[in-house]
Amino acid sequence: MFSKLPVWMIGCAALSFVCSTAAAQDMEAFKTRMNETAAVAKVDLNAALLSYLELRTKYAGPEIDYSLGRTYQRLYQCKEAQNYLTQVMVSYELPDAHPVYQRAVKDFDAIAACDSWQKVRVESDIPAGGYVMIDDEKMSSFGNREYSLPPGEHVFKLFSRDGKSVEVKFTAENSGKTETISLSFPPEKVEVENVVAVEHNYYYQERFHPALYWGLMAGGVAVVAVGGFMSGIANSAYADEQKYADRYAVLKNESDKKKANDARDKVKNVNIAMYTLIGVGAAAAVTGAALAIVSAVSEKERIEDNSFNAYVTPSPDGVSLGLGFQF
Repeated sequence: MFSKLPVWMIGCAALSFVCSTAAAQDMEAFKTRMNETAAVAKVDLNAALLSYLELRTKYAGPEIDYSLGRTYQRLYQCKEAQNYLTQVMVSYELPDAHPVYQRAVKDFDAIAACDSWQKVRVESDIPAGGYVMIDDEKMSSFGNREYSLPPGEHVFKLFSRDGKSVEVKFTAENSGKTETISLSFPPEKVEVENVVAVEHNYYYQERFHPALYWGLMAGGVAVVAVGGFMSGIANSAYADEQKYADRYAVLKNESDKKKANDARDKVKNVNIAMYTLIGVGAAAAVTGAALAIVSAVSEKERIEDNSFNAYVTPSPDGVSLGLGFQF
């Protein structure tokens, strides 16, 4: 019976099966990435935000928009959180009983009055391997952000790699004003040894200068951050493309069609630039890390420096310490 079906019907069935299989695989990849990013959010909200923004460029939907809104909310970035939560409630026409819709409404209500909340900027030098926390939210950096804090007491903590910490408590009010909080470790006391005589002067030189690998790592992270920022531009252009495409479908206005095409080109160009920056930045950061590891495990070279000498000479009151230089 099956062998008597027309060839075109068999071909369509095969094509439908292939398409449905590809869609299922794509959705499975999306779910995997979402679960991985949710795990990252428990350790570093900044890293999770970049991952969600990257996912948003490929998978648009209520789940990713809600995750972005919730992440911005946890980062005390009120306006950005409201924007994505509004997308969930308005753009996707979800039924009121949909769990994602209900969570979005609940979270939006919690920050609806944030325009009057206390605004805070944080000045802090985070040591390598350290991290910061605002209340119970953990992140790798403060960045040049302005935080919107609801009324009440908040705790800012700075942690070093070896577990040392320092904290500042701040009581936020409904003032809408911006305050600055300084958070840093106290300067370490350095014991200076009194040396009265030196026969040989030398120093140990690493295989690679620290400025090289730290510069590569810091520069790479900065470039990746710029690439992540560009994803926001791509999202905005994508929203414009959808808006004008929808208007053209209804009104058949050539101006809307041109604007939709221009926005589509902008999304493509910005995505190319974004992935290029992320790739270059990641390569620089990985190279810097590799040089740091090689420098750390390599034997340091001892360099003799005879341009400086210390000496002791007798004096009427005892002895005198002198310093000599060679040019």
